[in-house]
Formats: sequence, C-alpha cells, structure tokens
Amino acid sequence: MKKVLYTVGLISLLLFSIFVTPTYAREKTLGELKAEAEANRKAYNAAKQEKNMKAEEKEKALNDKAAVEKEIENINNELKQIVEQVEELQKDIDRKDAQMKDIMSYVQVTNGEANYLEYIFGATDFTDFIYRVSVAEQLGDYNKQLIDEYSNDIKKLEAKKQELTRKEEQLNKKREELSLLQAKLAEEISDLNKTMVDKDTEYKATINMINSMTKCKMSETMSQCMTRLSRSIASSTSGVGSVTGIKIPSTNGTYMPIGYGYVTSDFGWRSYDNSYHKGIDFSYCSGCTGPIYPVASGQVVLVQPWGTYKVGGRNCGSNIVYVLHNVGGHPYVTSYWHMASVSVSQWQNVTPNTVLGQVGGDNDACAGARHLHLNLFDGNTWSGANSYTANQGRINPRTIMPQIPSKGTRFVR
Repeated sequence: MKKVLYTVGLISLLLFSIFVTPTYAREKTLGELKAEAEANRKAYNAAKQEKNMKAEEKEKALNDKAAVEKEIENINNELKQIVEQVEELQKDIDRKDAQMKDIMSYVQVTNGEANYLEYIFGATDFTDFIYRVSVAEQLGDYNKQLIDEYSNDIKKLEAKKQELTRKEEQLNKKREELSLLQAKLAEEISDLNKTMVDKDTEYKATINMINSMTKCKMSETMSQCMTRLSRSIASSTSGVGSVTGIKIPSTNGTYMPIGYGYVTSDFGWRSYDNSYHKGIDFSYCSGCTGPIYPVASGQVVLVQPWGTYKVGGRNCGSNIVYVLHNVGGHPYVTSYWHMASVSVSQWQNVTPNTVLGQVGGDNDACAGARHLHLNLFDGNTWSGANSYTANQGRINPRTIMPQIPSKGTRFVR
C-alpha cells in the first residue's frame, strides 16, 4: 500500500514541478485550458488577418515608391535635356553676338557722326553705298532680335529647371516617407509573425496536452484527474503498479540515457552560474543530436509538449517525458528535458531500448546548447504531497545509476 501511495504522490508532483519559482495560482481545469487554447487560436487568426493587411499595405507602398523613383528618373532626364538646351542656346547667342560684332565693325556711329568703314567704302557707286549701309544695319537688328529671343528661351528653360528641381525635392521627400513606411510595416509584420508563432505554439502545446489526457474529464484539473486515476493503481510485492493498472516489472539494472557521449554538467553546485543543478546533463557532442533512451523499463506517465513551461515568455525545457520505473521493487520517476522531438505517448510501456525522442535544446530559454537534462525523483518523497518548491524532491540520478562517469568523461552505452 505504501508503494501505491508513493506512486500517487509522485505523479501528482510531476504535474506541478518546474525549474522556475512557483506562483501557486489556482490550477485550471482542462476545460479552462481548452478555452485559453481556443482564445490563442483566435488571436492567431486575428494576427494572421492583420499581417495580410499589412502585407498588402507594404506592397502598395513598394509600388508607390517604384512609381516615384520612375518619376524622379524622368525628371532627371528632363533636367539633363534642359541643361543641354541651355548650353546650346548659349552657344548660339555667343555665335550671333560674334557675327553682329563683325558686321557692326563696318558701321560705327560716334556722337551722331557716321564713320564709314571698309564695307561702306567698298561701294562702287552711291546706290551701292546706301544698300551696304542698310544691309549692315538690318543684319545688326536681326542678330539683336535673335539674341533677345534666345535669352527669353533661356529664361523659360531656367524657370522650367527650377520647377522640376522643386518637384524632384518633393518626390525625394515622398520616396523617403515611403521607405520609412516600408520599414515600419516590415517591423510590424515581423512582430505579427512572432505573435502568430507564439499563439500557434501555445495552442498546439495545450491541445496536445489535453488530447494526451484521454482518461481525464474537462471539468477536472490535471492533478484531480491523476488523483482519481491513481486510485485504480494495482500493486504487488513483486512490482510497482502503473496508473493504467498494468504492473511495471521490477528491474535491477539501469542504462545510460544516450548511446554515447559525455557528462556536460553534473548534479550539485555550479560555480559558473551560481546555482544548484538538480539533474545531470548529457551530450553526444557539441551541437549534436541523437536518440534518448529510458534508463530502465517502465511506463510513460506524462508527456509535456514544447512550450508547456516558460521562462520570461520563452519556451523552457522543450518537450519533456516522464517515465515511472520499478527499480528493485522501489518506485522512481525519471524525466527527460530539452527533447527536440518525442517518439512515445502517455501510458506507453517502454524498455531500455525504446527511443523516447531526440536530443534538442535549440530555442530553449533553459538550455545553452543541445543536451539532455536527466532528472530522478524518489517516489517516497512525494507521498501525500500537494504542493511544491522549485526542484523539490529531485535526487542525484547516480542513486540508481552509479555507472554515470564524472563530468567530461566519455562513455558508450
């Protein structure tokens, strides 16, 4: 009977135990958790709809910016043409001015007195003389008229140039505004994507957890359900009973939880982060993943999906599997943290060769690198327990696994 009580207490604790300081808030029923999950799904859909709207707005801003840049390009081309036209007109003015000076070198009037130069003196008779004077004066007037017209054209072109320059400044300002709008929308879309991922992850984690509790009622809390199910535990002198009533055979041996590797962090005080580490960390190699195995035969009593535990709003622990064992007639529970994936389900019987899942630790607030964190709970510790403190009841895995080498020493399973 004591073994049954030990197991009941142990499983109750597992549903509450986490790495961080507890809040002791009222435990929610599965129905309430499902309602929260549905709320997260609605929030996900709302964020998705808003993201799509922002994406359309961003696309419009992108197209508007492209149109503005095209208009700026056209203005620059037009300004270039105006500059060329002004330069050409100025050259014409200079040429006409030179021609007029050449012609007027033949006709000079000083103080009202006409001084006739070579062109005039070259006349063959008086009629020719009058004609030459008239031609020289007309050519001078014509050139002066052309120069005035060219000057007016230049003024008009300069005015057009100023107008285009002002328009270019306005378009540059609009382009800058559109660029800022694009950046703002991109940031908002990124935030919405993060919200979508968070809400979707929370929804899936909660629904997966609820779906795994097939024997529980929606009106029950998880601990109420486990207490009710625990009343049906079968026990005998030769083995520890499981929650499903199936006896767990006794085993006298234990195995390493990964195929090979080394211990990266031991049980006990850690100076580098000034904390007491109530578990042992195992790694295949730096950055490596690989299969995780039970340390002994037993039954999976709980599977906590990714995102169940959080620290500062971030996932802590990733996927977590709890296995109940009967080691030498005594109940123990091992838990396996930071799993990238899970290959077993709740109530499944497992052997030391069963693959529980794969080593993970990526995007995990409680893991600095890929590794397996192994916890061991003594069933006796939790007899009648209904509350917890952080890491309460966790004992050194070497209690049943003396073969675990010291930190840094490599091993093969």
